[in-house]
Amino acid sequence: MRYTIDAFPGISALPYHRLNFSDSADNSRRTGRMPLLIISMCLVFLVCSGCSDSSDHDQATIVVNSLEDTEHPANGTMTLRAALEASNPGEVITFDPSLNGGTIELGIVGSSHTVLKGEVYSGMQYLGYQERDYGKSALYARKNVVIDASGLPDGITIKWGGTGGNRARVLAVYGNLTMRNVTVTSGYSQAEATGSTEQPYTLARGGGLAVWGTAALDHCTISGNTVSGDSESSRDRGTYGGGIYANGLVMRDCIVSGNSAIGYGAAGGGIYSVGGSDGTGIDSSLTACTVSGNRVTGQHAYGGGIFTLGGGPNNTMYMRLTNCTIATNLVEDNPDINPAPGPMVQYYYRGGGVYVGGGSLSVASCTIAENSVTGNAATFSGKPNMGGGGICATIGNAHVVEYMSVWHSIIAGNSVNGSGNDLYTGSLLHFYSYGYNLVGRIDFSQILVPVPAWGDLSRKHWPKTGDHEGVAASDVLSLDSAARHASIVSAGADAGQRAVLWYPPSGDAVDRIPAGKYEVESVLAEFDGYDQAPYDFLNMVLEKLRTDEWLGSDFGPGFGDMSGVTWHLSPATWPSDPLNAEWIAFWRDLDTAIGDTLGMVTLGDDFWGTFESGPLNGRITMRVIRGRHRTGLAGSDQLGNPRPSNLQGDIGAIEN
Repeated sequence: MRYTIDAFPGISALPYHRLNFSDSADNSRRTGRMPLLIISMCLVFLVCSGCSDSSDHDQATIVVNSLEDTEHPANGTMTLRAALEASNPGEVITFDPSLNGGTIELGIVGSSHTVLKGEVYSGMQYLGYQERDYGKSALYARKNVVIDASGLPDGITIKWGGTGGNRARVLAVYGNLTMRNVTVTSGYSQAEATGSTEQPYTLARGGGLAVWGTAALDHCTISGNTVSGDSESSRDRGTYGGGIYANGLVMRDCIVSGNSAIGYGAAGGGIYSVGGSDGTGIDSSLTACTVSGNRVTGQHAYGGGIFTLGGGPNNTMYMRLTNCTIATNLVEDNPDINPAPGPMVQYYYRGGGVYVGGGSLSVASCTIAENSVTGNAATFSGKPNMGGGGICATIGNAHVVEYMSVWHSIIAGNSVNGSGNDLYTGSLLHFYSYGYNLVGRIDFSQILVPVPAWGDLSRKHWPKTGDHEGVAASDVLSLDSAARHASIVSAGADAGQRAVLWYPPSGDAVDRIPAGKYEVESVLAEFDGYDQAPYDFLNMVLEKLRTDEWLGSDFGPGFGDMSGVTWHLSPATWPSDPLNAEWIAFWRDLDTAIGDTLGMVTLGDDFWGTFESGPLNGRITMRVIRGRHRTGLAGSDQLGNPRPSNLQGDIGAIEN
């Protein structure tokens, strides 16, 4: 991203993350594939704690020639279980051509006490990630693993086939996992009592796959897997990742559908991505993937399709979605839990399609539609407990959500308790549009309020060229013509139907994006003197709004004289600093008073761009940054079809 700076002396004194204006769109805009290539090239250098440092580039192979699952196969027979045990770290496990399209039905629990890393708390204090007991896995390896079925036209299926109380996840890897053209299905991870006082219950994480390392999946399908906790509140019994639980995640051309996460606290019906919490952080990405028909059922329920932690408390990493369809995922209340009345009982339901618990999110050329959040609406600590039928970022101060950027995407037809609610920014630092988005309802009500320092007066960089809000999904997508999977059954908002793969674009989504490059401008602004009496900046804002250009002279008489209300800078505690309560309340009340008069953004770049760099009076000096981001069509769509090079392209994951 290129920025021009108007009268902005002393910029080097700003905090680091305020200077990092570049965004992943510049890396991916040419082909939509660059981030994956970079990350994939780096995978060989990522090695988990305690694992061998042998890399995957050795390309030694071991060939599976049997669909059996036996502990001691006959001479000349190589099962997947035996190959996993015999392979050296990074050695490629392939399959004999005779196994094309076959199913390996697993019936043996290879590890009853799978060891991977997991978060540790002492009371409410976060102690980082340490080795924990993840319970039963059919297959388990403590090394880098490569399972490659790309030589089989119809791939290979790995299925947990145990019955009754004999349940296990399909595969757990303490290291990096690379997997190609493999289907993982019917896995089940359950929180079970261990008899240990140190860890009373196993961790229910990753019904299909649990990977503490980076999971690099190409042309894989993860379907019909489940994680299940119980009905009591406990951090250890949080239920994460119905299909996949991974520290780092890089996926291309994959399907994640029909998976479920069930419990008291449950997250990531399809995918739970940590993002490198125990190290320097790992950017995760999904390219040309479908995440559909997944479900989260809980009293604290988040991310029906995808939950991304973005690196957790110590890192702020990206989840990048490019050319993806995120559809018909569901977040719902757990009917088996009847909370006892009392002031401490709380319940939350957020992020039907995607929930961002930390870090940053970029959404490029995606379709996010028909996802749903249902539950019992309430307000806790002054904040709504529900939000984001399509996308939701965290609300409150528990995690840091840095940036959310969207371009060339359809986010429509998503709901919260039946009402349109597509994109909920939560407690976000900055929301960026890079143009040509079709969105139903955007809710900016919880985004962090303007801050005079750090260029944060303008946080809502919407709308931009080609953006439209108030869009109905039926006007931009052929919903009745959705492509559906031949066999995977949805567990989500359309439970019982075959899982959605993608939607054809229609109406206003067709032929909209220029084939050539174009620029959008974002405005950042700050001012000096906010901490010097008299404190009158809020009155200046009201005065500007009371012009005919904006809201008229009769706007907001109830605000009165805001002299004396200013911002108090205390970076470690400012959201909860009582000295800032009046400042924060003003901006919340202002958004409420404006309503939708100026559009869903309320006050965005159009407003802040009317300020100019220089003195506002003898004391306050404004500094305005006008940033220009140049972008264009991605190289291909979700199906691999090229985007047009000399015609207008379509908005969303699919090129018509």
